[in-house]
Amino acid sequence: MIRQLLVRVESYSRKRLLLTLAGLFAVCHAAYYLAGVRFDDSLLPYSMSILDLELLRHRMAQSIFYLHVQPPLFNLFTGLLLKVLPGHVTLAFNVCYVVLGFILYWALFALMRTVGVSGGLALGLSTWFMASPSFVLYEHWVFYTFMGATLLTLSIFMFYRVIDEGTPRQAVSFFGVLFLMGALQSMFHLIYYSSAMAFALIAQPRRGKMIVLTALLPLVLLTSVYAKNFLVFGKFTASTWLGMNFSASTVRAMPMEERRQLVAQGQLSPLALIPRFSPLSEYPKEYVELPGFEHVPALRQLTRSTGHNNYNHLAYIGLCEQYLADDLYIVAHRPKTLLVGLLNAWLCYFRSGSDYPFLYGNLDRIGFVNCLYDYLFYGKVPHYRVHSSRIPIYYAPGAEPRIYLFLIIGLPLLVWYGLRVGIKGDATSPALTRSQRMLVLYACFNIVYVALVGNLFEVSENHRFRFVTDPLYVMLCGLMIQRWALPRAASVLGKSACQSG
Repeated sequence: MIRQLLVRVESYSRKRLLLTLAGLFAVCHAAYYLAGVRFDDSLLPYSMSILDLELLRHRMAQSIFYLHVQPPLFNLFTGLLLKVLPGHVTLAFNVCYVVLGFILYWALFALMRTVGVSGGLALGLSTWFMASPSFVLYEHWVFYTFMGATLLTLSIFMFYRVIDEGTPRQAVSFFGVLFLMGALQSMFHLIYYSSAMAFALIAQPRRGKMIVLTALLPLVLLTSVYAKNFLVFGKFTASTWLGMNFSASTVRAMPMEERRQLVAQGQLSPLALIPRFSPLSEYPKEYVELPGFEHVPALRQLTRSTGHNNYNHLAYIGLCEQYLADDLYIVAHRPKTLLVGLLNAWLCYFRSGSDYPFLYGNLDRIGFVNCLYDYLFYGKVPHYRVHSSRIPIYYAPGAEPRIYLFLIIGLPLLVWYGLRVGIKGDATSPALTRSQRMLVLYACFNIVYVALVGNLFEVSENHRFRFVTDPLYVMLCGLMIQRWALPRAASVLGKSACQSG
């Protein structure tokens, strides 16, 4: 009977399947709406990554051109909504993100079906993820995280289409999505784009010329973002925040007293005593009082029209350079400090995606569902058990120690299984095709890339970074259940039936 339930969706027509997905999506969102979840755009006036809203309304082109803290896509998207739909920005964001939510839901289902997961299991797992608090909370929060998750999942699906069918139109779509990812989030660097292109060439060498030609224009467009920052600011990068971000794993992981000693000895700069991303008023004047770009408010105003700090100020470029110099000193002379920072980062990576301060407004309204996912599916260890443990557990400064055992054990296990199946295949029948195995390997590459880059250069937001790859973990979970767990469960049940007979 269980097998019949799992394969029932196989007989659905495409229209009926879309109606089923849309119905489940609507019911889930209606339930969350009745629970009080609303779209949260309260971050817009003060987010470090978003320019002054008044500048986006009235000087959008100039301000985005001189944006150096982030790639331009999310600010461009925000500015267009502010201009086209003034007075209805919250509703516009909400509609766009709900559409993205359904696309992500469909793409995850399609990915699992692509690697041979049965229709019923794919529907169940994709719905389980779509109904999770982390999915709904990021979908109802104005930031680029949910957009990144949708684009990444779509890119994995398009990668398969390129290597399996390989038409120029599909290749253009794939590299177009990669460009959007790079223009949205600095993590998806030119190195990432080049690696994805190399992956496609390895997976489908017979169509190498077509792959290279279709990849060139998006690559040139993405490179132009870096080139602009090099010509204007002298930095070939999509974000100038590397030094401040990296300090979370280096300087901030060192006790304050030790930092003071190194500053007194001249080994570290005075910035080592100042929290990263502090307002400019807290930094020494020689870092802040800089000439140039007087005609560009996005680079010169100390505070925005809302009164909040302007993190795109020209001074932050030099500040980040100094932070980076301090970071490199720690790496060279205090490697144990870096190890502590990395341990903090990895422990944060394995936390629930919903355990993020900017989501707490909506999270408070769905506490029961969140606890259900945290304890039942993620293996959350209660706080008192963590505090009473004799094991020295490190965690991000200011954060409560939360341990999620099922995530710590399960997520690496899924990646290991995906790599094993992708490289060696398995004994399950029917065997995966070469294109399916390359898809699984490419998904694992993306998971590992985001984990390594995110955990090296940040502490405290690592589980938010991981959410971008959570759909890929769900896909690997479906693959493992389909090809490993179900055959063994059926074998055990068969042996039990024979013994009882």
